[in-house]
Amino acid sequence: MLIAREVVKSFGGVRAVDGVSFEIARGTITGLIGPNGAGKTTLFNCLAGAHRPSAGTLLFEGARIVGEAPDRIFRRGLARTFQIPRPFPEMSVLENVMLAPMGQTGERFWANWFAAGTVAAQERAIRERAMHWLDFVGLTALAAQPARVLSGGQRKLVELARVLVAEPRMILLDEPGAGVNPKLLDTIVEKVAALNAQGITFLVIEHNMDLVMTLCRPILVMAQGKLLMQGSPDEVRGDPRVVEAYLGGAPA
Repeated sequence: MLIAREVVKSFGGVRAVDGVSFEIARGTITGLIGPNGAGKTTLFNCLAGAHRPSAGTLLFEGARIVGEAPDRIFRRGLARTFQIPRPFPEMSVLENVMLAPMGQTGERFWANWFAAGTVAAQERAIRERAMHWLDFVGLTALAAQPARVLSGGQRKLVELARVLVAEPRMILLDEPGAGVNPKLLDTIVEKVAALNAQGITFLVIEHNMDLVMTLCRPILVMAQGKLLMQGSPDEVRGDPRVVEAYLGGAPA
């Protein structure tokens, strides 16, 4: 579904991503791990269009996406979340989720006068979808509340719901477990697994190794900008290079 070939991203003389190649199969939950500074988020930014790779090729469902703007990649069905969600704090939770679908008729100024019926019908449909996904992530009761009242974990669930309203086929999740209490973390894991069962493909950056080993197959490991290895949880756990790079010591 997603193919990276010899992807490089340089900042001055530093190669944050250094010749990384991999393939993501449709219908999988793939983990992406590595120590801080390994280049994981920079790679995500290249995949989502926030950074243009210095070299290499990226293909999503057979289409070349190198150099495309983030909104165009999003329209293709490749969405992302962020490690630190930043909802619009004074807008309601529901309004934040309703923002995601692109090309809404009401975004065009004159359409609100000359196509008011179309605008209203589309808004009702988007509201219904937004409420469906808020119910899915367990936040229906907070739909009318301003987003500023949400905890960090709830903000991650709202961001997931917002992405889902746009009906992506693949989601890049950036540290869904960071700063989340154990109960909400279990909820996030459960929802990701359920969405994957519905056919959504995931690539997940995560430092919580229990989450990665439970949820992700296969797992990609980065270190110093390079792809160190990829394999099953057992293969990753037992690889001396991973233990050295990620945990800082030899395997027991």
